[in-house]
Amino acid sequence: MISKLFKENRSLLGNEKSFKILEQYLPLKYYKIPSGTKCFDWPVPKKWVLKKAILKDLSGNIIIDASKNILQVINYSNSFQGKISKEDLNNKLHVDKGISSIPYRTAYYSGKWGFCLSEEQYSQLNDKEYIVDIQSKFVDSEMILGECLIKGESEKEIILSSYLCHPNQINDGLSGVQLLVNLYHLLKQNKNKYTYRLFFISETIGSIALLSQKIIKPKNVEFAMVATCVGIGEDLHYKKTHLGNHTIDNIIIDNFPVFQHEFKPWGSDERQFSSPKIRIPTCSLMRTRWQDFVNYHTSNDDYVSIELINKTSEVYFQILKLYETEKRYIINHEGGEPFLQQHQLYRTIGKPGHSDIGKIINWIIFLSDGKNTISDIVIKSGFNRYEIEYFINILIEKGVI
Repeated sequence: MISKLFKENRSLLGNEKSFKILEQYLPLKYYKIPSGTKCFDWPVPKKWVLKKAILKDLSGNIIIDASKNILQVINYSNSFQGKISKEDLNNKLHVDKGISSIPYRTAYYSGKWGFCLSEEQYSQLNDKEYIVDIQSKFVDSEMILGECLIKGESEKEIILSSYLCHPNQINDGLSGVQLLVNLYHLLKQNKNKYTYRLFFISETIGSIALLSQKIIKPKNVEFAMVATCVGIGEDLHYKKTHLGNHTIDNIIIDNFPVFQHEFKPWGSDERQFSSPKIRIPTCSLMRTRWQDFVNYHTSNDDYVSIELINKTSEVYFQILKLYETEKRYIINHEGGEPFLQQHQLYRTIGKPGHSDIGKIINWIIFLSDGKNTISDIVIKSGFNRYEIEYFINILIEKGVI
């Protein structure tokens, strides 16, 4: 699937062929948002149609031809045809110094034009003038958003998303798409408590459209996870929700060996799902964070380990199973702290301070509001799982919770 998708020159709109490929692996429902539709503060752009993008010298030798690699032209580049000096051309060239690859650059809304090239290609530009022939147009079309739905017992939803817009890049984007396909086949065999909605979208404008068009209603959502960069790297990196202590955060941190990263308002669609007036708790579990991935947004993002994607898919599945099955606890009486002395669970002589046992019991009781799992109690109290489970069992036996 990844090999087929890699060959498609995707962008924000016009990804019909990619969705036809994806349809071979899971059932999809489509939402089509016309160009010009206002999605909160953003418009859906027109479709970019590139006829050619060539840079050649005055002798006619072709230096760059985007038909051989779409990354060699800025995605959504405007048209430009004519002779240009090397000095002026420099302002239109994008090179990552010290890296052998071609960078991926976009101009979705700016109307700019330009080329992207490797440092080696750039070093060969020694002439004083060049000929540019970029022919592109922008046409009214539709942005396609794909959804795969797995109904659960509850109307409460868990959102899982990845993006299908980056051309010629595998770990950033397509590895997450493959993970969601894997996850669909794992989840559909389960009797699920929650309803799962798997989205394949254009990054940023896609998630904004889902929210603005009320395809996703925040009040219905438990949490969301964004899948990307899951095909390279032996370690697991976890970017927390904006809350930092949501149950999904605590389940992952308490049960899986992850490097923890606090939420920051940059990255992928977790920004949009967590944004003001939305505030869906959204996290991301990656193999290599995009900012640590040396081939991020370059032509060298052309390989992944399918084994690692499969392993990460299984981790996602185990996380979701834990979220569905970890018990929540609630006190049995009407309110206030329970009278523990009648259960021989409180000191008989009052004095300042609390023993560790007293603290553990107090934490369990305080968090027994029907919302907190064992993982929540472990993370919030700072005591280990064995101690928490031991005293939970005692409080259950005594009828306190």
